[in-house]
Amino acid sequence: MASILAILGVLHPALSGQETAPSRDVQLTIDTHHRTAQFDPRSALGAGLDGHWQGDELRMLSPANVRRMLLAGLGPISMRLRTEIAIDAWHWNPRGRWSDPLHHQGYWISDAQPKPGEPILATYGYKLPRRGDTVDQANDDGYSMLDDGDPATFWKSNPYLARPFTGEPDSQHPAWVVLDFGKPVPINAVRILWADPYATRLDVEYAHAGRVYGGGHPTGVWTVFDHGRDVRGTSGEQLVRLSDRPVRARYLRIWMTEGSGTAASGSADLRDRVGYAIREIGVGTLVPSGALHDEVTHAPGKGQTLAYVSSTDPWHRATDRDPKVEQPGIDLVFRSGITRGLPIMMAIPVLYDNPDNALALVAYAKLSGYSIGRYELGEEPEEEEIDPRDFAALYAPVARGIRKVVPKAVLGGPSVVTGDIDFSVLTWWLREFRRALARRGQSDDFRFLSFEWYPFDDVLGTEARQLREHGERLEDAITRLRRERLPLVLGEFNYSPFPTEHEVDLGGALLNAETAAQFLCHGGEAAFYYGYEPTKLEVTQGTWGNQTMLLQSKRGEAAVPVATFHTLRMLTNEWLDPNGGVHESFRVRTDLRKREQNLISAFALKRPDQAWSVLVINRDPTHAARLSVEGFSSAPGARDPAMLVTYSAAQYSWQADGPNGHPSRNDPPSRRTVRTEGPIVVPPWSVSVLRTR
Repeated sequence: MASILAILGVLHPALSGQETAPSRDVQLTIDTHHRTAQFDPRSALGAGLDGHWQGDELRMLSPANVRRMLLAGLGPISMRLRTEIAIDAWHWNPRGRWSDPLHHQGYWISDAQPKPGEPILATYGYKLPRRGDTVDQANDDGYSMLDDGDPATFWKSNPYLARPFTGEPDSQHPAWVVLDFGKPVPINAVRILWADPYATRLDVEYAHAGRVYGGGHPTGVWTVFDHGRDVRGTSGEQLVRLSDRPVRARYLRIWMTEGSGTAASGSADLRDRVGYAIREIGVGTLVPSGALHDEVTHAPGKGQTLAYVSSTDPWHRATDRDPKVEQPGIDLVFRSGITRGLPIMMAIPVLYDNPDNALALVAYAKLSGYSIGRYELGEEPEEEEIDPRDFAALYAPVARGIRKVVPKAVLGGPSVVTGDIDFSVLTWWLREFRRALARRGQSDDFRFLSFEWYPFDDVLGTEARQLREHGERLEDAITRLRRERLPLVLGEFNYSPFPTEHEVDLGGALLNAETAAQFLCHGGEAAFYYGYEPTKLEVTQGTWGNQTMLLQSKRGEAAVPVATFHTLRMLTNEWLDPNGGVHESFRVRTDLRKREQNLISAFALKRPDQAWSVLVINRDPTHAARLSVEGFSSAPGARDPAMLVTYSAAQYSWQADGPNGHPSRNDPPSRRTVRTEGPIVVPPWSVSVLRTR
């Protein structure tokens, strides 16, 4: 029979001065013989470094800031890839060469050879002038060339999805363009102004609702126009009558399966001849004169009709540098001390780059002697509406190339989004991606599944309600992703993908502590907190906040910690053994009634120093928990007295003041020794660690 550790508690009022609230008995039971996971925080709990605005990286990773960041006690680093979600190519080394060096344009390959005395400190993304998407997942300051009103610009599909690079017929990687009118409009004709190469075979379809993006989504969404099947494309401008009578539809899709193989005059680059290119699209109804009444809004900005595409050509120019996507240089990361000498998870560009540039990064890291624990290929491809089979076609050659440079490399990714999503679609996407890799004989080149956790899009939602939902939602996500039978890596986590006050107040601190503990105690391989670098507040729908643990100082003083900094430090220095080593987690149960179970969560560990520690998160905003710990000291290796470390409203308060918001109370967690048989008060809305040594 398993030995059982029982912790008995009574809930009582939150703050001094409040009326006494009705109490209810609570029992938490820790089964010390039911181990749920093992992990070493030196490899399992870290943080991500991402791209920011021009000039930010050297400031954020200054020696003073790095020292401040390291105080949180987090371990390994994950390099995030903002270029991948900004629809940018990445010059990870400012030194390199163009495919068209005379004009400083084309396809960029960064120099793989380290150059003594010239460390790579800051690097940049480069906007893609052949872009087809109106929106992106980063700064969202670009737009589509398909309906920008300028016939000199054009969208072009990714040439690396064409037969010369995939070895597969182009029909297996059809390119598509979707226009979203926002409401049903009458349609019976389309006008396409082609560039080179143009499509020689295409279908034109419409849809009213459903998941319309992504070429291979489940069938039943799209209907081909009466005269829209197997249309033969021609060069230049082409007007196609799609039906005798107009159809009212919100969405239109052009589906392309064969290309002309033509290129602009003077081009000798194969990549200019493969794929598909469109300068402008008009959609609407034919008037009696034969002209098109166009429903498309053609504009160089967000006022245009929304356009989405299957892929984008990574061709660009030296003048396309994006000042809003500055990435930390690889040498800066490894030389700043922020890695603590631990292997990092390295981001590898896939979607909007060329394979040679990606592989040069891997070679540079190897030649520099940098320690890479995992190679994460791509970032959020399913969020970018990339077909999973297309992503596999881009992923596969990069994976093969990495294996040649680093034969034992651990490859995986691709940082799928798991917040407010339809898991059935994500499951389908992952299944098709892995099948496509398997057909190439490369199943072993996908050895871990990374995902992001930003559970709440509603930045103005009630914080107490959201936190009560959080634990069950994360458990559901972990359970679903575990069906992939791969090690799980939490590549990014925080409260929301958008800035919100919840991220810098106590609620965000509770959520981040719970996310890390729950993921690791449920068998996750590694979790990376997002918001490591000191930064400023930003606004969404009137709420000011940011994913950060340190607020950037306006006058050059030290960065100011917010609540999450203190709770992360509690995890790394109190709940976990700061010296690292293998930790064992154990199952915890509660006798709270079902509707009350989400008020308290607890995570129990046996540390390598033989101490027992329990992380207790009280999500009740008005009731404290008075814990009795009879029997706690009888757990194997436990000793009395115990240490109680607590962080609550007594230590922290946030003063909202727009961009000038700041902590009005900002003290470290309280610490005191307790007898485990006596009542121990855990405040409302708090994070506490009870440790036997």
